[in-house]
Amino acid sequence: MIFDPASCRRAARENLCWRSPAYGWCGTRRMIEELKKLVSIESVARPGEGGLPYGAGPAAALEYVLQLCASFGFRTKNADGLYGYAEIGSGEELIGILCHLDVVPAGEGWDYPPFAGTLAGDRLYGRGVIDDKGPAIASIFAMKELLASGQPLSKRIRIIFGQTEENGEWTDMESYKQQEELPSYGFTPDGDFPAIYGEKGIMLVTVSMDKTASGFSAIKGGSAPNMVPDSCAASVDSQGFETKGKSSHGSAPWTGDNAITKMMERLCNDGFDVPFGRMYMDKIGRRFHGEKMHCSFEDEESGKLSMNAGMIKEQDDQVILYLDIRYPVTYQWEEIMAVIEEEFSPYGVETRLIHRQDPVYMDKDGPVMGRLLEAYRSVTGDLSEPLVIGGGTYARSMDNIIAFGPNIPGHPNTEHEKNEYILIDDLKTIEEVYKRALEALAYEQIL
Repeated sequence: MIFDPASCRRAARENLCWRSPAYGWCGTRRMIEELKKLVSIESVARPGEGGLPYGAGPAAALEYVLQLCASFGFRTKNADGLYGYAEIGSGEELIGILCHLDVVPAGEGWDYPPFAGTLAGDRLYGRGVIDDKGPAIASIFAMKELLASGQPLSKRIRIIFGQTEENGEWTDMESYKQQEELPSYGFTPDGDFPAIYGEKGIMLVTVSMDKTASGFSAIKGGSAPNMVPDSCAASVDSQGFETKGKSSHGSAPWTGDNAITKMMERLCNDGFDVPFGRMYMDKIGRRFHGEKMHCSFEDEESGKLSMNAGMIKEQDDQVILYLDIRYPVTYQWEEIMAVIEEEFSPYGVETRLIHRQDPVYMDKDGPVMGRLLEAYRSVTGDLSEPLVIGGGTYARSMDNIIAFGPNIPGHPNTEHEKNEYILIDDLKTIEEVYKRALEALAYEQIL
């Protein structure tokens, strides 16, 4: 459809500019513009920065989306920067949409500025366009359409904005749960379509060795534990080394190219005396499922354990490696940690469990899941079955919340990668799916 500014202005006056048959492109254009503005805010969580709970970037992103929602007629709340929400409708029942506005660091090697929101052809590039700012904007516009329809809502729909999802701490959701009403059910737009009924457990483990024993005079690699590192720099025997890789999501390390692994492999192959590197190659190497550590657990429900060496750094005269582990839903973290400690003990290192999240496993035939699947299938025609994933979403934080999109089966998934992008057609599809899902949840008897 050709974009006609005069028609757009007329449609806006008549409240038709929200995906009506005549003016659908206008609504899409507005959605793109708002997403570009949100992406331009570098909202990497840095707790305490500037005296703010999660830093200046997430605070600015939260204020931006709340102002946008208020301009659409939503009721909004900013809880002193700890979390925020926007709500429409009335009634006792509360439907929740759990989004996050923080992003992982951009990393290196982008062809487009990561915090600009660059529209190129049929794609919008920028950190967060798929994880999770694009889905947040799509959800806001889906709610706007319901409100603009004029059909009374006998349930409330509340979109809840978190700001520290990526670092795994989730103090935002804990603050919300302590102070606010919990949703009866809902979804988080931060996974895969058709829907997610299970999420593997997550463990963040550190392996620390005295720097004097490590063989390194300096080393730094990776930006976040839950990303495959795309660069690593080290100094050994007064010589400097640098390796480059390809970033991707830490829950699927085989989709990237680990620069830390390349560094350890290079130094060991070249004969340098680097005890930390030898340990790394002995116990991790170019394997993704803990095979060298004898913890390659798997189950029928969720598949294999995954292990990502996401970050390495120096701190307090230690060389510290961060391992992001996603383990099958039928296993316990204690048995995995016991194996890791035993495997690393001969090397004189300290292993510590820094953070963990238990697995999620839900009824894939439940009523909420059924409504979400119907909405997705009615838009796409795809009859795929729901999934179990290695990623961790806010579905873990509250009961009856299902990870629902935005990644469409068969389409490239660029979250946590350089040149992260979303297809404009996919953004439109996602918004339509969420609108139909909210209609089903809001107008039908669910529980």
